[in-house]
Amino acid sequence: MSLEGRQYRLVLRKTARGPVIQFRSSSPETRESTLIRMGGKKASEIFEEMIRVLDKHGYITEKNEEKETYKAYRLKQEIGPVVGGYLVLIRRSRDPTAWIPYFEDFITEKYKGAHQLLTHALSLGIELSKAYPPPERVRMQLSPKVLDSISAGFKVAVRKLWRIREE
Repeated sequence: MSLEGRQYRLVLRKTARGPVIQFRSSSPETRESTLIRMGGKKASEIFEEMIRVLDKHGYITEKNEEKETYKAYRLKQEIGPVVGGYLVLIRRSRDPTAWIPYFEDFITEKYKGAHQLLTHALSLGIELSKAYPPPERVRMQLSPKVLDSISAGFKVAVRKLWRIREE
């Protein structure tokens, strides 16, 4: 699965178990599928901040806020893989909200190479998930085990490269 020529959507679904962020992707020849799911108590807060920053910088091309339980935003192609990589990065954090202040700096590339690093995190997750596919019961394309290991490794890279500390 190549990252070029794909459409990306960031979705917040409020379920009985709590809010879930979904990062979805589609290409002209395939239907949309969920690449990454991320739940937790702070999922709504993380999602709202991501949308605020993306909208501020003009990276949202379409909004769909039909219901209180479902919000979807189509992202520009060039920023989609960066957003997906960011979700991979923060996915297994003890406190994912500690990474919220860095999102805008990653998007604006205050940290040199942020776009490349986060795009590679997503790309690596896609490639490794081909070798280690997710279990049938998992409702996403990428393997949670693969994403968790990539998340841990890329956090080390981010901390060393840019001296970022999770608070």
